[in-house]
Amino acid sequence: MKKFIFSVIFLFVFIMPLLNVYAVEKASPVFDDRPWKLGWSRNQEGAVYEEYVLDGETVENWSELVTIQFFPGLNKKMSPDAFEARQKADLSSVCPSLNWESIYQSEDERIWKWNITGCLGQPDQAEIARLKKTDEGFHIWHYAIKKSSILPEKERIWLEKLRAIEIIKSE
Repeated sequence: MKKFIFSVIFLFVFIMPLLNVYAVEKASPVFDDRPWKLGWSRNQEGAVYEEYVLDGETVENWSELVTIQFFPGLNKKMSPDAFEARQKADLSSVCPSLNWESIYQSEDERIWKWNITGCLGQPDQAEIARLKKTDEGFHIWHYAIKKSSILPEKERIWLEKLRAIEIIKSE
């Protein structure tokens, strides 16, 4: 998954050097009651990437993964619609059997889910993600599982968790 995420992230690398904004906003993610730990993080030109794994797992060997991203200034370069469309196109180019569903759209927010099966070099996996546009940039939160789909009850729970995340402005 780390390589998969990197391929998507690197598509935005050409935008990141143009940005010299530091995050004045933080997300308050809510996980479940299992022990999660930060497996990997990067802060590059103000953009923030964090991946959380269950205790005992790594970002190279995970069963479930929570990814948090913040792209400062991206709100001035593209719309949430365009971002979601690019994500879908990028994932489709890596895995043509991508199954994508847009769950919710508003002017400043998107929620989508996808799954892949039988893709060369990628394990079967499913993800649900939320994008929130603010005055500072785009915040994106992802929950992924190494299965061909997320069970409906688990999907409902994680959708609620993603929707519950709030942006807190630091002072």
